Amino acid sequence: MITLDQLSSLGIGTSRAASLGSRLTPDFFAGLLHLASERGVNLIDTADFYGSGDSERLIARCLKKTGLPFFVVTKAGLPCVNAPGWMSPLNQVVKKIKQRTGTKNNYSAAYLISSVQKSAKRLSVDAVDAFLLHEPSWDDIANADSWEGLAKIRQQGLARYTGVSSNDYRVVEEGIRSGQVQLVQTSTAWQEGSDSPILDLCRMHNIPVVGNQVLRPYKSLQGKFNQQEKAIQELDGLEGMSLPQFLIASVLAEKKIDTVLFGTSDLAHLAHNIASLRYVSALPPSLSRINQLLS
Repeated sequence: MITLDQLSSLGIGTSRAASLGSRLTPDFFAGLLHLASERGVNLIDTADFYGSGDSERLIARCLKKTGLPFFVVTKAGLPCVNAPGWMSPLNQVVKKIKQRTGTKNNYSAAYLISSVQKSAKRLSVDAVDAFLLHEPSWDDIANADSWEGLAKIRQQGLARYTGVSSNDYRVVEEGIRSGQVQLVQTSTAWQEGSDSPILDLCRMHNIPVVGNQVLRPYKSLQGKFNQQEKAIQELDGLEGMSLPQFLIASVLAEKKIDTVLFGTSDLAHLAHNIASLRYVSALPPSLSRINQLLS
């Protein structure tokens, strides 16, 4: 059983793995998991919102088929529809209708308990590894009993760990203060001279951080990186490093986060991103120079 202190530096995101238009077959997804596991990756991130529950079903099917050890993070709170099995293709259509009609996020204790029970069933487990509030803002939870809900979830053995996925500092701060946050997921990306109060807060309280949106600056940096690629790759230990590999390795090298999430539907892309780890130890002495080259 994988614990928080054993989580890998990279994790597989599944926000599109079971979505309409980008659905992966079980055989292909199992192949992704085999490659990831062989390269030391042991975390999968999902949510009831992803594919309206079909992402969780896909993960359960493939983990059962492969027998591979993975730590699965799931989340709840965003509006979704989770009709059973054969009706699941309708879920995503109804979910989009609910979003467009202004259905609100729900982080009440009763809803969270119901959601984690349904997620556990779809994942074919008695207790999920980690259960997080999915993207709450302060207004979403200020008057809700969310933290009491997480406490009950752990007391009832429905999740081994609880936490929050949010970019709202007040949410993360209150969650840590409540004692119900053992894991935080938040957006982070390389940016010269950037500081993150959320990351600093988590470091202060020894809370592991999973970073999403790490590849977000790719489009804005692509032109500059292409121009400076030769100079960057001539730096010690950085031969062959691509822009995606730099973006992944840089946040790990600067110790901003513990795990980087990225989604993929391609084996070569997965292997390429995992190879980012070879640059983590070589990057720190060269970061100031790369900052200059990309400024």
